[in-house]
Amino acid sequence: MDIYAVIGLGVIGAVLAVLLSQYRAEYAILISIAVGIAILYSVFRNAWQITNELESYIALAGINRDFIITLLKSLGICFLVQFASDICKDMGQTAIAGKVELAGKITVLISALPLFSELIGLALKLVSI
Repeated sequence: MDIYAVIGLGVIGAVLAVLLSQYRAEYAILISIAVGIAILYSVFRNAWQITNELESYIALAGINRDFIITLLKSLGICFLVQFASDICKDMGQTAIAGKVELAGKITVLISALPLFSELIGLALKLVSI
């Protein structure tokens, strides 16, 4: 990922959105969404490097793979929710943005429930020892 290209795309997209918002607000929102998607694509396109590195660390440390999968899933949910929330805020819909963020938090909590049960089981083992 070339961070300079991402920064350039973001700045150019923001300038275009501001210029167009004076004349056609709906086009400014579409540019904002398109630039956001392009930046997310650029970031996620290189995400496999992170997962490969984490896989090697997991194998080296002997950590349960489910922990890392849940962590990465939660991180992806957070990125997408932030993106959607920012779009809603750009359109002036802060109430909807708040609901999107709440839904994201609940979704992360639900995806982490299996880990909570495993941690409780581990705590019970430690107490019984």
